[in-house]
This record gives sequence, structure tokens and C-alpha cells, in this order.
Amino acid sequence: KETGDRLRAGTVPVTEIRAGIIVGPGSAAYEVMRDLVYHLPLMVTPKWVQSKSSPIALDNLLTYLERVATIQAAAGGIFDAGGPEILTYEQMMLAFGDVVGKRPIIVRVPLLSPRLSSYWLGLVTAVPASIARALIGGLKHDIPAHDAPLRALVPQRLLTFGEAVRAALEAERSHRVSGRWTEGA
Repeated sequence: KETGDRLRAGTVPVTEIRAGIIVGPGSAAYEVMRDLVYHLPLMVTPKWVQSKSSPIALDNLLTYLERVATIQAAAGGIFDAGGPEILTYEQMMLAFGDVVGKRPIIVRVPLLSPRLSSYWLGLVTAVPASIARALIGGLKHDIPAHDAPLRALVPQRLLTFGEAVRAALEAERSHRVSGRWTEGA
């Protein structure tokens, strides 16, 4: 939101598409989730795992970005983009586990701060701690997408979370998309 506000303060017209969790290689939130499920059979998590979001497949988001640029009615607008489901982060991690054949045990505790969570994420994910800290800081609130206006402008079949995970894993296996995090990159 802040980035959009700053861009709109300039002289160039800006059309903004806002997305919560993007499910695909290169998405920090996706890669954190992937790494947690792959590496931790037992997760002690803060209460933010009950926060809800509308995860969107990378391919669906790219379609929105490509098409909205050609629609005059979208010029200067602010649009939410989301997938067809509203899920908690816990539901997403369990669904990811179902796709890859893992069943993590998730134990919620009330006293794990976002800052502390970001440090232990640095031990099990490739996402830099500073990015993980920013991600976790934003997970205190439900952020469902109010995407009816964008869906009306750019109709498309939205992938479910499970379909989006399978597409992301296939992109990683075939090396179509490189998702690699390095500090300062």
C-alpha cells in the first residue's frame, strides 16, 4: 500500500494491483511456507497462523498484470487480486503438506513475537531474516482480497491453492522460474 501511495504521488499515472500471498517461485511468503513444511515436522507457531488471506497463483497474478495494462477502464485504479479461497496460514501449510506428502504438526502458542519468529525462520528458510520479519509483521491481520472489480475487468479461471502449489512446484522442478534469495539482492 505504501509503495502505491508513493508512486501515485509522482507525475506518472499508476494502476495498482495488490496481492497478499503469491503462490509461486520467487514469492517470499510461498518460499517461507514451502521451507517450513519441508523442514519442520513439528511447528511451534504464533497465533498469526490463524490470520486469513486470499492466496493467488503466480500465473493468475501475471495474467491480471498483463491484461489490466490494456484496459482503459482500469487506468489509475487500485485493485485487490486474490485466489478463489480465503484460507488461514495454518490451512495453507497443511494443504501444501498434503500436496507434497508431508503432514506437519502445528502447535500455536500465544507468546511468540513476530520479531522472534523471523529469527527462527532465518534458520530454516532461504528468505533473508529482514524480509521474513516484514512478512510476519503484516500477518497480524486478516487480509482477504476484495477482488470482484478486478475479476469483472479480467475474467479468468483462478487456480485453487492446491492447484497453485502444484504449478509452483512444477515450475521449480522444470527450472522455468528461478526463486533464489540473497541478502541485498
